[in-house]
Amino acid sequence: MDEADRAPRSQPRADDIEPQERARLLGRYGRRFFSGDAIHQEGAAATEAFLLQEGRVRLLKRVAMADRSLGVVRTGDLFGEDALLVESTTYGSTAIALTAGVVLALDRATFRALLKTHPQLGSQAIEQLATRLRAAEDQIEIMMLRSVESRVTSVLIKLAGPTSGAAEITISPVELSSRVGLDVEAVKRTVQRMRDREYLRITGERIEIPDVEALRRLHSLLGAKDELAGES
Repeated sequence: MDEADRAPRSQPRADDIEPQERARLLGRYGRRFFSGDAIHQEGAAATEAFLLQEGRVRLLKRVAMADRSLGVVRTGDLFGEDALLVESTTYGSTAIALTAGVVLALDRATFRALLKTHPQLGSQAIEQLATRLRAAEDQIEIMMLRSVESRVTSVLIKLAGPTSGAAEITISPVELSSRVGLDVEAVKRTVQRMRDREYLRITGERIEIPDVEALRRLHSLLGAKDELAGES
């Protein structure tokens, strides 16, 4: 559901490592998980970072007694990077498996040793973390909007890019809710209302925006409405 779904991935990937070396790493550091498993817990000592080899993982953070989704990790992504800090620290989020899969679980010393033999992973990891930081900044901007519909339209416009015509986005309800910072059911209801008003067409996890400019006009109207509601 994010921009990475629409562009070639540049994160550390299993494909960047030769098959023989990958098999050796999986044999030594590989860890299999199943849907619903907690790979790491917010507040626990951060002892290992993880390179996802197979599957999908959701990152959650506890805010005001509720779990808020930070995003979905896909094959090739690094997460649990708190363990790579020099000073002892704890995980800042909880990682829950959405599907079965496999990770490479690496402590800081092992990760640094891996970078010596595969330096491309270092630059790719930095690029990934910078992308994640930019996404977090976008999410802060989105969460400042008052209504669910304002948030959803803002995310869809960002994903559609600069086009003024039609656009197509592949994004799951879970991923969209992560970007919006609200629960999945509230986001689903909002998307359905927008579909009923013909701002969107939906097929599975694919969202088609027939007229991005019309969606931008709707976003402007929603923003004005939110401002008026805030002043009342």
